[in-house]
Amino acid sequence: MELVFIIMSTIVLGVYFVWFWLLFGKLKGPKTWPLVGSIPEMLLNIGRIHEWTTDQLLASPTLGTYQTCGICIPFINNWRRSFTTVTCHPKTLEHILRTKFHNYPKGPTWQDTFADVLGNQGISYVTGEEWNLLRKIVVPVLAKSRLHPALDRWVNPTIKNDLLPILDKASKHNISVDLQKLMTCFGTDNIFGIALGKKLKTLLNPDDPVAVAMDTIFKYAFRRFFYPDFLWKFMRFFSIGSEGSLKKSLHILNNVITEAQEECSNINKDETCDYLLRAFTRKVQVNGHILPSSAITGTIRDILLAGRDSVSTSASWFLWLIMNDPRVDRKIVREIIMILRKTRGKDMNGSKVTNFIEKPCDQETQDQWTEEPLSYEEINSLVYLHATLLESLRLYPAVPRIVRYAICDDILPDGTYVPAGSDIMLSLYSVGRMKSVWGEDCLEFKPERWLSADETRIDMPEDGYKYAAFNGGSRMCIAKYLTYLEMKSAASAILLRYKLSPVPGHQVSQQLSFTLSMKDFKVNLKPRDLSEFGIRR
Repeated sequence: MELVFIIMSTIVLGVYFVWFWLLFGKLKGPKTWPLVGSIPEMLLNIGRIHEWTTDQLLASPTLGTYQTCGICIPFINNWRRSFTTVTCHPKTLEHILRTKFHNYPKGPTWQDTFADVLGNQGISYVTGEEWNLLRKIVVPVLAKSRLHPALDRWVNPTIKNDLLPILDKASKHNISVDLQKLMTCFGTDNIFGIALGKKLKTLLNPDDPVAVAMDTIFKYAFRRFFYPDFLWKFMRFFSIGSEGSLKKSLHILNNVITEAQEECSNINKDETCDYLLRAFTRKVQVNGHILPSSAITGTIRDILLAGRDSVSTSASWFLWLIMNDPRVDRKIVREIIMILRKTRGKDMNGSKVTNFIEKPCDQETQDQWTEEPLSYEEINSLVYLHATLLESLRLYPAVPRIVRYAICDDILPDGTYVPAGSDIMLSLYSVGRMKSVWGEDCLEFKPERWLSADETRIDMPEDGYKYAAFNGGSRMCIAKYLTYLEMKSAASAILLRYKLSPVPGHQVSQQLSFTLSMKDFKVNLKPRDLSEFGIRR
């Protein structure tokens, strides 16, 4: 009997190893092991997962695509669900995000994992006609041409009344600040105003229950990636552990949205309101289709969560790069001063400046320049600042990776076969680190690569998918221009007034999350003396 068992076991193992080798043995990615695939390799590099992914892509024969697998046990899980294609080549990104867009939705795994977090009828979850209907409402509200009121009503008051007083106090008392935390609160306050017409003031009260709830949602929803499905679903069913905290936090956020909906429904239809929820109440029906309340709630929740973290993450990496590059820091401040001399500047005699002769500014002029944040027109005149922003997002995109699901078999532009039912991961973090895409200096922080020869305008690359920090194709981030505006407004306000320096001994590191957020970003601030700057003709 024992002999029969040994023989049968040997045959089963032999068949398994042949099956495994035929499917996964020739993959040109990280080392794959029977049963567990490349999971051990991934766990060993979990603290530097994006750099590790980049290393694998650089080592791949196609210089931009590799394939791997996770747990692979026949009859227990479908091998296609454990199979993953990882890519960062611009032509492949365009193929997936635009050319074959309908073949690559977010997929059943993503939807099953986050349906309760994002809402199964929100804009991030739905597809097809439902998605088109929601997008028709949201896009006009967040369009570039509609952002001027948002800056005046929400962003600049938050900077002047909340952010700058905190920085001023820290500067005067030589207290270090965590800019990552401040930028998170800044993003939260703005997106709640723009989406719901509510001012949270989390910059002044970081322990606000809503702010804490949003932190909890990001933290525990992401953990589902590392738990077996049965475990987190069991915890969710009984509301225990991290799933219990997640459920309570979602309830808090949903209550805020519901209260805002009730308040919005009582507003006179003729009253002018420029926030997103108001746009939904005006268009309950789109093309004859009635929008259910769950679709509105889910979409608002999507935008609150995404709008908060995209700004905080992007702004933090931007300021970190500037802090470590005095040349770029000086060029940004010099450009801001040049614009302010056109719009606010006066010479020593109090006359309006009409030419840009190099001359120190007196204290009265400096105070006038720093009394108010930059206006919409002033911000849009900052070409070098915008180039610096693009360069920081090239190296540190807020969303470092996108995962899609192949409905049908497909062949990528580089010849890679993608089986139906498998996942494909787009590493946006790696795109900016490929010499084949950005040249030998791809790892350098170089804003000038985005400028025309005379440095008077932005010169975007011909291949638009070299830069996919805001996704691409039909799923282009709807809050792209809002993120640009918030970042430029906050950055110009901070850099014009303060010179940043790192706290001795503090090391910036990435946090394992949906976004490329920092664990913390502690800096010291010193008031900037603008008298040292002059503008030559």
